[in-house]
Amino acid sequence: MHNFIKTLLIVWRKEWRDALRDKKSLRMAFLMPVYFVGVFVASSLFIIHMSNQSRATTSEPIKLSVVGAEQLPALVMWLEERGVQVQAADEQAYQQVQNGQLDYALIVPEDAREKFATGESIELALVFDATNNKLQGALHFVRQQIWSWNGRIGSLRLLSRGISPAVVNPVVVRDLNVASDQKMGFFVMASLPMLLILTVFMASVGFSADMTAGERERRSLESLLITPAPSGALLLGKWLNSLSLTLLVLIVELSLLAIAFAYVPFKELGLRVDVTPLDLLLALAVLMSMALVATALQFLISIFARSFKDAQTYMGLMIFIPMIPLFYTLINPGAYTDWFRWVPVLAQQLVVKDLLLGGALSLQAFAQAWVVAVILAALLLTFTAQQLRKPTIVYGAG
Repeated sequence: MHNFIKTLLIVWRKEWRDALRDKKSLRMAFLMPVYFVGVFVASSLFIIHMSNQSRATTSEPIKLSVVGAEQLPALVMWLEERGVQVQAADEQAYQQVQNGQLDYALIVPEDAREKFATGESIELALVFDATNNKLQGALHFVRQQIWSWNGRIGSLRLLSRGISPAVVNPVVVRDLNVASDQKMGFFVMASLPMLLILTVFMASVGFSADMTAGERERRSLESLLITPAPSGALLLGKWLNSLSLTLLVLIVELSLLAIAFAYVPFKELGLRVDVTPLDLLLALAVLMSMALVATALQFLISIFARSFKDAQTYMGLMIFIPMIPLFYTLINPGAYTDWFRWVPVLAQQLVVKDLLLGGALSLQAFAQAWVVAVILAALLLTFTAQQLRKPTIVYGAG
């Protein structure tokens, strides 16, 4: 047992030195958490910006340039009563919108007064630039008010003829939008477990492939296996190196998230983000259980690859393993059941979600995640160690 541990530590130190020499792979590994946290922060700031813009649209007065306002004074009065500042515009309004001199304009035809008096339909033209996203809120409000006035006038005309408006409009749809800014912000926060678990699966892919398929391609694995060192010790030493690198990458990512939680103004979305250092440490602990499985799976896949390039390709496809259940639960947040806590990836996602989104931490769920991960990682490593002594694996034949 003493020799086993001694061999394991020797291999671990040797692989650490090799990893530190590979500056390019190290940069790629530690750029990953920076990229993921950057995406999270950018998404949060975008939603906050859209929320502020929406509030600004509803709080600031909307100015509407109208050509031929004198033709429909009833419509102008309706709009002004609802807070729209109507401004008279000349016949060059269309060109002024094209040139950017006006944001948008409403054009009323010259015969609108006569058509309105005789009950004929009037075609109004709302001119705007669809590429200007800043105008969408104001345009929606103006368009909605015109349709409201249109429905009101239509109903009055029917009543004047002794016809109930309900005959023409048997169904009235009332929009009740429950997708508040807070829920949109919660949706962004719900993507955090997915980003963290993807980091676990991707952090040490290059190093795991190099320590197995890469060494076999360079014929250094064969000389290592000639020694009397146990296969299990050799494999565990390499595996601990990948596990340690994954741990470091996760620490960097969670540290960056702690900074993001401190400075991103989530309160503007109505979100109370209260993630303590203890919560982040517990999240790191449960993610490490997933790292046991992820790194063991990386070694199993790469040991069957014929070359370093093939190993990286196969392990790139391995990313779909956590993505499938993560996307399913992200789209269907209410689909959780108790048996999910016995499934790797899903169990860790549940615990991390509770820790980061203010849920109650269940010690039973925490223990279940670790038990399942340890058993599965042990099975994967045992099977991989058995393959190391096979000629077809060592020499890449067959």
